[in-house]
Amino acid sequence: MSLADAHPFRTADFVSPHPEESTAYIVLLMERMAEIARELDRSQDAEEFSRCAGAAREGYQALVRTQKHSLDTDRQAKLVRPLFMKLLDEEQTGYARKRLLQALENYDWRLGTGFVNPTPFYVPKIRIRYAYRLLENQELPGWLCMPKLGATTIWENWEGTESDAPTSLNHYSKGAVIQWVFDTMCGIRLGGENEFIIAPRPGGHFTSAKAEYASVYGKVSCGWKRSSEGLKFEVAIPANCRALVRLPDGSEQEQAAGERRYFIAQ
Repeated sequence: MSLADAHPFRTADFVSPHPEESTAYIVLLMERMAEIARELDRSQDAEEFSRCAGAAREGYQALVRTQKHSLDTDRQAKLVRPLFMKLLDEEQTGYARKRLLQALENYDWRLGTGFVNPTPFYVPKIRIRYAYRLLENQELPGWLCMPKLGATTIWENWEGTESDAPTSLNHYSKGAVIQWVFDTMCGIRLGGENEFIIAPRPGGHFTSAKAEYASVYGKVSCGWKRSSEGLKFEVAIPANCRALVRLPDGSEQEQAAGERRYFIAQ
């Protein structure tokens, strides 16, 4: 849920038409249906779903050319959503990226999205230095404002216990940013069957980070630590698996199962 200064909440929001949001999610739905159809070898259905997605995308591009749904807005969700879903043409995409940075600057680099709006879409669509700047913000609303206010879980409302109408204090929506922590900050991605791609991207003012999870193959982890000497990395790959390790200096190495350390001098 967004704070009032980002977007005032009204009950009427749930009953009035929302052509921008509806069209965007039609594209997403049709694309997912096309993927499912291809996996089921239903090529004719896949083509039809893809055609519908393309038509809806064209409709979306026309919609945001109108004054009412213009991309010239400080509503962060209206810019993040089409960027994440790849709804815009080349010119519109370039404009939306620049306008999003302006919107963030105008809101002091705080998050202006909420539960329904695409908070988990955020950091994958902006440059790494901006992603870290957004993540590091400790002011309300922002991910780090919660632990600053004493949270040990992710709250449904940004205000949590300080809200006039407290809701769930253990909620998934804003916590979806952890995907970025795993696949970008610590760089753990699936590369294929029995294969991982490990490409950590340290940044911001963080001095260390580590992520691990129990995959179907076994535990995989990646952590890094910054010091005056440089960057140290520790990567663990489960048995019967391999990984392509891509370090921030551009080097690539194959790693078999087991633990291995890497170092980049400053």
